[in-house]
Amino acid sequence: MSSSSFSSFYSTWFEQLNQLVQQLSAAARPPTTYDQHQDLEKLVAKTLTHYTEYYKVKSAEAQRDVFNVFAAPWASSLERSLHWIAGWRPTTVFHLVYTESSTLFESHIVDILRGLRTGDLGDLSPSQFRPVIFFSIFFLDHEASIYILFYIYIYN
Repeated sequence: MSSSSFSSFYSTWFEQLNQLVQQLSAAARPPTTYDQHQDLEKLVAKTLTHYTEYYKVKSAEAQRDVFNVFAAPWASSLERSLHWIAGWRPTTVFHLVYTESSTLFESHIVDILRGLRTGDLGDLSPSQFRPVIFFSIFFLDHEASIYILFYIYIYN
């Protein structure tokens, strides 16, 4: 699934979610009859299945292109802002790469010293890791600029 096809999946999925939310809002609360109770149970099960489908497709997309999932181009500006506020920033990817490569390097140090390749981040050479470092510094500088502008805006 490409980035654009996941975006279209998300758009359709979100429209269906809005319909389910409207149906849930219109349902009798609390249900007073057996039929109302059954209808509400079916609607809740349908909503849970809807979310299960979303996470299955999103998981498959993450297997294909994890950075696309983290960047969430299908999300609205408000949702991306909330990601930022909640602690997900572009540089989080670099923290994950550093941590993962360090962990993998340490766990495979004996194999690496023997010349065996593991096929994971522990195999990155210094020349392959340099662009990661360059981009992490670039993004950190930009994040710092955003924090400074935000601070100036809030306190002035």
